[in-house]
Amino acid sequence: MSVVMNSAIRNLITILLCLQFCCGTSGVYALAPIDDEVLIDSLTNDIVHKEIDLERYYLQYRVHGTKEPKWRRARFFGLQVSSALCGLSSNIVQIGLSGSHIKDPENISLKGTRQGLEVGLVGILLDGGSSVVELCSNGFTAFKNIKNGTSPGAAVKNVVARIKVIDAQIDQRDLLVAKHPELAATQLYQAEGRVLRSFRDWCLSEFADVYADVKSSQASANVYYALDIAADSVYLASQILAIKSVTDDSHSIPSTNSGMVGDCLGIASAPVSTKSYNVMYKFWRNRLGKRLQEDLKKSEDETKVAMDKLNQVLASKDVAELEATGSVQNRISVYLLWSARYDEFIQQGLIDQRHQNKVALQGELSGPAISGTYLTQDILSSVALREFARRPKAQNNLYLAGSIAAATGTATSLALTNYWLFDQICYRRKMKAKGMLPEQLLAARLQTLDELDARIVSSSR
Repeated sequence: MSVVMNSAIRNLITILLCLQFCCGTSGVYALAPIDDEVLIDSLTNDIVHKEIDLERYYLQYRVHGTKEPKWRRARFFGLQVSSALCGLSSNIVQIGLSGSHIKDPENISLKGTRQGLEVGLVGILLDGGSSVVELCSNGFTAFKNIKNGTSPGAAVKNVVARIKVIDAQIDQRDLLVAKHPELAATQLYQAEGRVLRSFRDWCLSEFADVYADVKSSQASANVYYALDIAADSVYLASQILAIKSVTDDSHSIPSTNSGMVGDCLGIASAPVSTKSYNVMYKFWRNRLGKRLQEDLKKSEDETKVAMDKLNQVLASKDVAELEATGSVQNRISVYLLWSARYDEFIQQGLIDQRHQNKVALQGELSGPAISGTYLTQDILSSVALREFARRPKAQNNLYLAGSIAAATGTATSLALTNYWLFDQICYRRKMKAKGMLPEQLLAARLQTLDELDARIVSSSR
């Protein structure tokens, strides 16, 4: 009897142990997918947060990288206007002297001629000095940025480090999703993964635009200042020779020859500066792409395709399935708002871009035209010296015509400098009232990123 009892007890204990083992094992298998789904949801939120933070970083870098040195506009305007006034005064003196002695050019005052040329010399020094100041200012700013870790090179390192973290998390998430093909939300997780990668590519592509724009803008400005300095250096030599030629005719022809070289540099400065921006933009963007080993093509279309596929998957799910997929719905609203605000920002930014292109085109056309009037003066002076050396009246008439041409160019330069400043002030006031200045648009975009980030953080809790 006791043997039977002991056997029954052993069997009961065995059954209980088996039940416990089976229930425990089935609990492990039941919990594993749930734990991975929670991890997928958490990883996704963290990836979106890091992508938002990446965009915030390079937008802040853009604000810093495109910021003008303090007082640049005012001091450059002041020096340019002063230079033009000196140049115009010099030309008016020469017109007055030549015009008042058309019949007796031999009676032109040598002292008056010399004084007029000396005033022009001051104008050349002011013009060249303005470019020297701004070129040195750019160099000092670049040095400070390198020292403070805010240079373009530092920005690239920062973005590369962020992208590596994002890529690692996306890969980890993809592995977790692939691990559980049996989950009802697997298709949804895969579609969202494509969106995450497209947003990552989108951010990287836009950073490449920001980086190339900052680098090429700096290079373009420096090219303009360098050419202006080179032109004014030649003009300075020409003017000094012209002053010496008042008492020694042997300096006259070298003066006009060197002046024509300076005129050619002046004609080329604005177009070459603009062209250098386009060339350097492509160069820096392609170089960054090679360094990152990325295609860096525009990814707006890729993002829209990924979003469309995600919406199709969402439409095929019922409400119960969506409610069981963590914070997916909240992230969908983030993706949609993020994309919509970006499109709005681009459209608004195009207005300012068109204005800047218009201003640049005006500079490209007016700069060579103004320098062309100075070239006309030097050519006429050269013809007068070479072909009419023994005909003082004809020679003086050519000098007069050349001075009138140069005075017209200088007066035009003075008028345009003032007009462009006034036009820029009016334009900025109008755009500021609409909240559409570049800095206002960037501030609004940064505010949007803060709003999106707050949504992600709240859904992660």
